[in-house]
Amino acid sequence: MWKKSLGIAFFASIVACGGSSSSSECEGLSVEQCREPDAGVPVESGLIVDAAWLAEHLDDPGVQAIDARGGAFASSSIPGAISLTPGELSKTIDGVPGQLIPAEEAEPKLRAAGLGNDVIAVVYGAAPEYNPARIVWALQYYGHEDVRYLDGGIAAWIEAGGETDSDSPEIEASDYEVGPVVETLVVTGEWVREQIGDEPYDMPAIQLVDARSEGEYDSGHIPTARSVNWTRNLGDGFLLPSGELEALYEGLDPSVTTVTYCASGQRGSFAWLTLTALGFEDVRLYDGSWNEWGTRSPSKTPTIPTP
Repeated sequence: MWKKSLGIAFFASIVACGGSSSSSECEGLSVEQCREPDAGVPVESGLIVDAAWLAEHLDDPGVQAIDARGGAFASSSIPGAISLTPGELSKTIDGVPGQLIPAEEAEPKLRAAGLGNDVIAVVYGAAPEYNPARIVWALQYYGHEDVRYLDGGIAAWIEAGGETDSDSPEIEASDYEVGPVVETLVVTGEWVREQIGDEPYDMPAIQLVDARSEGEYDSGHIPTARSVNWTRNLGDGFLLPSGELEALYEGLDPSVTTVTYCASGQRGSFAWLTLTALGFEDVRLYDGSWNEWGTRSPSKTPTIPTP
């Protein structure tokens, strides 16, 4: 599964460079020698793994790779991976599209996907994309104890010498059991409204991060929200070094409850992943996001009518 010509130390050098150095530049060098002067160090978090870690553990029955790309899974996947996409775990709820389905509806889908209960689930995609972060968040919400994100996705795996399966694998259904769900990972629009208070919103009880594009933000956003386009967390498909991410979110207090959102909770999931990996103590996702807030608050104020 792992080409001998490309060692794990070589991959570590690539990651330390944020994916920016070529293989010829990094081959045979230590992490410190390969790292560009201003690249900083990778984020250190139990939530994030690199391809070297996955290569070491892929044959472990307690580790299971999850491909979040959808159609591409059938033609090229990490050996032994199962397929699970955000769309399989989403539906329209109370007129708001793209909402995470309840645990009782998710359980049969996770069983059909072949997910194991006691495994370390490592989710990957085709970086840069937010599908894997959405699956990481969803599985944590459903109570899966250990879910991780593969930094750099399948491209990093291939670049570092990881082999792929070209045939759609046969997946055996599991007896997966969901729960208990982690309710504190998701918030409602009404809860957000209560936390930011009334105009002039100068004493909000939470921090809000809007992960949409700058143009979307300028067209309307939740009061007090800070704009951090989700793509700014990445460089060459990898999470930025910790120092750069800390600078990106400078001014936010890691000890204060932080809520991320976007249009439908997808890009907001990536902001959630990034802030959680940075060590923010209480990060939650407003799943309804702007699809709900913008529709129910046409004046762009935080007033959400009671259903």
